[in-house]
Amino acid sequence: MSSSIHTTSNSASHLPALTGVRFFAIYHIFMYHIWAVYTYYSGKSDATQGLFNSLNYAPQWIMTILSNGWVSTSFFFMLSGFILAHVYWPKDNEKAVEKRAFWIHRAARIYPMHLIVLAVLIFQKSSMLLSEGVPIAGLVFSAIFNAALLQAWIPYFVPIWSWPAWTISVVVFLYFLFPFIVDRLNKLTLLQQRFLLVLLPFCSAIPAVIYFLTMHNAQGWHQYIEIFFTNFPLFWIPYFIFGMLLTRVFKIDKPKKTKHARFPISMGDLGIILLIALTCVPHYNTSLLYGLRFFLLMPVYMIIIIDLARDNGFFAKLLSFPIAEKFGEIGYSIFIWQAVILALAFSSIALYPQIGDYQLIIAMVGIVALSFVSTYLLEKPIARLIKAKLR
Repeated sequence: MSSSIHTTSNSASHLPALTGVRFFAIYHIFMYHIWAVYTYYSGKSDATQGLFNSLNYAPQWIMTILSNGWVSTSFFFMLSGFILAHVYWPKDNEKAVEKRAFWIHRAARIYPMHLIVLAVLIFQKSSMLLSEGVPIAGLVFSAIFNAALLQAWIPYFVPIWSWPAWTISVVVFLYFLFPFIVDRLNKLTLLQQRFLLVLLPFCSAIPAVIYFLTMHNAQGWHQYIEIFFTNFPLFWIPYFIFGMLLTRVFKIDKPKKTKHARFPISMGDLGIILLIALTCVPHYNTSLLYGLRFFLLMPVYMIIIIDLARDNGFFAKLLSFPIAEKFGEIGYSIFIWQAVILALAFSSIALYPQIGDYQLIIAMVGIVALSFVSTYLLEKPIARLIKAKLR
């Protein structure tokens, strides 16, 4: 996933705090998916009795924080655009991004591991999905679209094999657009870039407005309507471009090293505290949630990213520790392996009901351990081999 999910080896583009915060954002998303599985499946059938049973004893405020994983998902897309532009936006007198090399580099980091994990999921879930009545044609075509990472364009295909992978599907689309976007943005004056930065939140608000006008009074929950409004790739272009523009408008070429901060608490720290507070609010109205997700929180994410990039504030120092960076580098593996972890939770509870009390801690530790192994023993070596062959 390279620039948006991995650090680069170039020290000039090294942003340690942003690498560190990436892990916490992605891990929050993973915990949200555990919450969703527990909430919608645990105890709903004989086969799911006791699924993630230890969450029965979790305080309500923890359950609320887990349920608001959308806060971290939105932040992730802006962060992706920012880091990618920070690394690849051509400096003065440099040539434009070379499309073929750029796309090969992205694909080498994304597709091999994605296809390996998809093969595991097909082995794990095929019989279960058939028993649930999913037609064979649906399984085949959804597998093809998932393999190509195009599933986010078809709401029906998103939840069949790996619902979390919709994020990767969107990022692949944004990676495809990046060389074209950066070329256009590079031709704008600073004043035009600033104007576009102000305009983009209003463009991003379009899905929230459409939802309010068309679905505000609708009764009940509609899975594919929610998937469309939250997962459709076009809706995340403004976030991505917004993140890209931050590097130019605020002239963030490299992190600033300061021995003494002027204030112990930065605006970015306050932004992180606000996000944490918002995750503690239960039961958002859907229209309000989309308004926050697609519009109102964009300035907050902007402030957080800028201060972390500039190494300002308490959280920037905390997230810059080497251990936080190491965890940040495994973000892509957490994304792709979580569907396997969740599938294993279903199969293990059916075979060993007593494991329900331990599934949460096994999943929380297991995804991190598996992701370290996957990142350093599979993903990076395979990517290096592919890039060497295609160089």
